[in-house]
Amino acid sequence: MLTKLLWALPAAVAILLVETSMGTGISVPVPFLTIIVCVTIAGAFGGQRAGLLAGSMGALFVVRAYFEQFGPPSLTGGVPQAAIGSALIFSIGTLLGRLKDQRDTSVKSLRENEKILESLLDREKVEKGRQATKVAESEARLSTAVRIAGVGHYSFSVKTGNCDFCSDQHAAHFGLTPDEYCARAAGPNPELFYVHSDDHHIVLDAIGRINSGEALIFEYRAVRPNGEIRYIREFEEPIFDHNGDVVENVGTSIDLTELRQAEIRLRQSQRIEALGTLTGGVAHDFNNLLAIILGNLELSLENGQADDWRDLIGEAIKATKRGADLTKNLLSFSRRAHLEPRRLNLNQSIQKTMAWASRVLPETIDVENALMAGIWDVELDAASVENAIINILLNARDAMPAGGKVTIETANMRIGEEYFNQRDEDIAPGRYVMLAISDTGHGIPPEKIDAIFEPFYTDKPVGQGSGLGLSMVHGFIKQSGGAIRVHSEVGVGTTFKLYFKAAMQPETPPQSEITEPLHPVGKRAEILVVEDEKDVIRILKRVLEGAGYAVTTATSGDEGLQKFKSSGRFDLLLSDVVMPGKLQGPALAKAIRSIDPDIPCIFLSGYASEATIHGNGLKPSDIRLMKPVSRLDLLRAVSKALIQVKEKT
Repeated sequence: MLTKLLWALPAAVAILLVETSMGTGISVPVPFLTIIVCVTIAGAFGGQRAGLLAGSMGALFVVRAYFEQFGPPSLTGGVPQAAIGSALIFSIGTLLGRLKDQRDTSVKSLRENEKILESLLDREKVEKGRQATKVAESEARLSTAVRIAGVGHYSFSVKTGNCDFCSDQHAAHFGLTPDEYCARAAGPNPELFYVHSDDHHIVLDAIGRINSGEALIFEYRAVRPNGEIRYIREFEEPIFDHNGDVVENVGTSIDLTELRQAEIRLRQSQRIEALGTLTGGVAHDFNNLLAIILGNLELSLENGQADDWRDLIGEAIKATKRGADLTKNLLSFSRRAHLEPRRLNLNQSIQKTMAWASRVLPETIDVENALMAGIWDVELDAASVENAIINILLNARDAMPAGGKVTIETANMRIGEEYFNQRDEDIAPGRYVMLAISDTGHGIPPEKIDAIFEPFYTDKPVGQGSGLGLSMVHGFIKQSGGAIRVHSEVGVGTTFKLYFKAAMQPETPPQSEITEPLHPVGKRAEILVVEDEKDVIRILKRVLEGAGYAVTTATSGDEGLQKFKSSGRFDLLLSDVVMPGKLQGPALAKAIRSIDPDIPCIFLSGYASEATIHGNGLKPSDIRLMKPVSRLDLLRAVSKALIQVKEKT
């Protein structure tokens, strides 16, 4: 308020000046003009109150001057001039003061609005920054998810046929960079450089249907520049313009190679399982037949026969044993062979095998050994190891009809988690002994690598290969907890690498063999024989009774239990594993041991899955025999079981 009153001061000063000039008799309108200027200043810069006050003071002075007749007429004039002058001075001060307040109010309002706008703008900037951060975080999460999921994306122009966009992941599916992919995929008729030749029709059909407006999911095999084959699935759909025409195709891609390879391995495993089940059943019946043949031949051999008959029977026995070996080989590829692992040195096994196996290789093939000194021991079935080496050598021989070179190498390896994760290995990390057999033959084409371990697969002429050799090697290695890998290049050669678990436990000193008697010691032992094959029972009974044992027979587990209960104490149970009725071999042993806990048991089995029985009622000391069992092995097992019981008592 005081500030606004101060703006009326120019008007007061002007009046004083006019009063002074009037006293001097000056007859010019300067005082009047002075009052107008000062009122104008007071109104324009002082506000409405200051302008009203200045205007009032100037108007009163003009009226006073008129009534008192001060000064010259040019100052006041007549009544009209005085009225007009006073009204003019009052109006100027009042109007300018009001305009000043309106201007101040407008300026204040503008400044307030400016502050509000600035505040809103700051809020908008903060919100935009927050939204930009969220978008960046969302894009980062999406990019991470796409990278982890291995999803690529791309777009193609329908008009030009060019790839307008290609993500890093999409190009990586084909072993390329985005620029390389876009450059090679350009043009209205792009080269299907990345598609396997057998799958061109799939991709061309998909492109045609998508260009016609159909969204599609399709899968094909891609070939990388290094020749690696990958399985790619694409999800693609068209983009339409306002006229409904397809202008662009966008899609995503994912690499399904690991999944498809796992499916292939699963199907192979299922085929092997099915063949193994079939072979196991055949082996069970076949081994029973061999047991009958072998038993009869051995009994015939004991009787006094002419030398020529003895020779014929001896040859028949050899053929029967070869039949048993064939059954074992048939079960190998299905991983159901009966293995007898023992601690051995792989270098010694190779040297022992090569001492006689070199006869299967022609002189045009050189054999070089690179056996590592200090190789770790392994626990494997010795016969199966020799069989695996021979099978691979035979394949090497057939791959080098004009001659070449075979290299056999051994090495110790420590394999960790990272190694297996990078290579999609399917065996546990740890210490392994590696056996590598390399040849300089014609090599194996990439499309045949996955098939070489399949049963009955062979590309050899009819009569020169059964297709079981490598499948038996593969089954033996898998059953032993190892792995086999193949590295081959057409025209250069092939390398088979076999990985066997190293023996971790310290070696126990070998025990001296004790010659066991083949006949009962002391009183005549009572043996309960349970077998569903009557011809096998007959052979077993004749062999055991011929050795001086008392034999009681039964054709099922239920019958065997009843005879055990009714006939009193037996010294030994000799039972088949699989039989008709409720009580199988292990269940029969459990039931009998509930009556006589110390009775020893010998189990006969037709194939390996029966030989690996376990469960309640069985003991580690129980003996398991694979059919067909020779007379000598049977009598040794019976003597061993009876002696163990005698030593305990």
